[in-house]
Amino acid sequence: MARRVDATRTGAADLAVQPPQQERSRASFERVIEAATRLLEEEGYDGFTLAEVSKRANVSIGSIYARVKSKDDLFYVIQDRYMTATEERQRLQEPSVWRDLAPEDAIVGVVAEIGELFKVNDRLLRVFMHRGIVDPAVAARSSDSVSRFHDEVEAILLTKRNAIAHADPELAIDVAFRMVWGTLARQIMYWPTFESQRTIAWETLVNELARACSAYLLGEAQAQSPAKSSSGRSAARR
Repeated sequence: MARRVDATRTGAADLAVQPPQQERSRASFERVIEAATRLLEEEGYDGFTLAEVSKRANVSIGSIYARVKSKDDLFYVIQDRYMTATEERQRLQEPSVWRDLAPEDAIVGVVAEIGELFKVNDRLLRVFMHRGIVDPAVAARSSDSVSRFHDEVEAILLTKRNAIAHADPELAIDVAFRMVWGTLARQIMYWPTFESQRTIAWETLVNELARACSAYLLGEAQAQSPAKSSSGRSAARR
């Protein structure tokens, strides 16, 4: 499936850094990236300073400013690397892998994949989410990435078009994706009891979202519980 390209994606991160040319300089900048990423995980955006990155990476502050003009520029590079790494996960990129699965197994499988995407590094993802509220460049990069995942999920589930009970399968898939992504994003961005005082384990929430999506997309009679469709998840991961 051809992926959309958002101009904002290539803007912030690519223009933010002066790429090092020499191997020694590249190694030094990689230490900066690693130290800055750990700092963001631990302290969030407010505790993210180039002075502290310099100290942790054992790289002079002047060397860092030779590559980036501000901490936001370094932030854009880190975000783009994170988003690119998650986008390169292979399981959602090839619809034919899912084609032979029963419809409910495919739905359970893609919801499980989305759940895993959120847990790759939830601390760092939380920082990106909060920063995206006030930084349009961060929000645009995140939106581009989510749209890519939406398109991949849609391509997979449209291989089950004939099983979808809704009169408009594309609309139904879009709504189901928004439901799953939005619910899990809120869990990461805030805390597990933000909307309700009931504490639900992450895996349980993902399973229930899969069940809800199956009922919505396939109709109540066809939808199975995730426990009964566990074979679909394992098959989708092979």
